[in-house]
Amino acid sequence: MNSNKSSRIRIVFTQGGKGGVAKTEATLSLVSWYQQQGIQPYLLDFDVENVTKSGLQNFHPETLKFDVHERGALDEFLVICDRDDMEVVLADQGAGAGKETHRWFNRVYEDVKDLEVAFTSIGVTTNDAGAVQSVLNWAEELQDRVDYLVVLNEMRERDSAFDYWFGEPTVEQFTRTFRPHIMRMDSRIEEFQSELRNQVATLHQVIAREANCDFLRKTKNVLRAKRYQRHLFAGFDEAAAILLPSHRPLPKEPTPIS
Repeated sequence: MNSNKSSRIRIVFTQGGKGGVAKTEATLSLVSWYQQQGIQPYLLDFDVENVTKSGLQNFHPETLKFDVHERGALDEFLVICDRDDMEVVLADQGAGAGKETHRWFNRVYEDVKDLEVAFTSIGVTTNDAGAVQSVLNWAEELQDRVDYLVVLNEMRERDSAFDYWFGEPTVEQFTRTFRPHIMRMDSRIEEFQSELRNQVATLHQVIAREANCDFLRKTKNVLRAKRYQRHLFAGFDEAAAILLPSHRPLPKEPTPIS
C-alpha cells in the first residue's frame, strides 16, 4: 500500500457518498493538525455546488473550488502537484460524489503512479448502515491504490457501539484486505456544533478565542473545543504514517487523550 512508498506529496481526500457524517468537520481539524506539523496543506473543495456555510471554502477562503467535470481539471491538478513546495493536497468532497469522481481518480492515478505521490482516502461513518456501506463502496473502487483512514463518528453518545461496523462480515473483509487505520470522533453537544456552523468557526478558532460569538467564547466551550481537538489530534498522530509524505518525520509523542 502507499504508506510503504517513497512519497514527495501526500494527496488526502475525503470520500463522497453519504451526507451528514461530518466529513468537513474531520477535514477542518486535519487542516489544524497539518499546521501543527509545520505543513500548510493545499486545500481543494470538490463540492462546487455547495455555497452554504458548510463548505470547506467558507471556513478557509484560500480553498480552491475544484470541478472534476471541467475540461482541463486533470491538467490543473497535475500542475498543483508539480509545485516544488507542495507536500500535502487535502481535498474535501461533497455528499453524493461517486462515479464521476472515481473515473477522475482513475485518470489521475495512472498519470502519477510512477511519481513520488501517495494517496490517502478518508472514510467518515456514523453508526448507520448506509454510511458504512458508502465506505465499503469506495474501497471497492479504490482498492489497494490508496491508504485508508476510517473515522468512526459517534455523532450521538448512544452510537458509540457501532453495531453496523464491528462484527459486519463485509467490514471484516475490508479491514483484513486493506488494513485501514481506524480512529474515533467524539460525539459533540448539539448546541455547540450548531454554533460552530452558524458562526463558520473551527475548533482552532474557538480554542484561540477568535470566534465571533459570546457562546463560543465561554470557558466551558473553549475547554470543550480543546477536548474535541485533543482526541482528534491523537487519532491523526497515530495515523501520521498515512497522512504525511514519507520525508516528513512522524510525531514523536502522540497527543495524550484525557
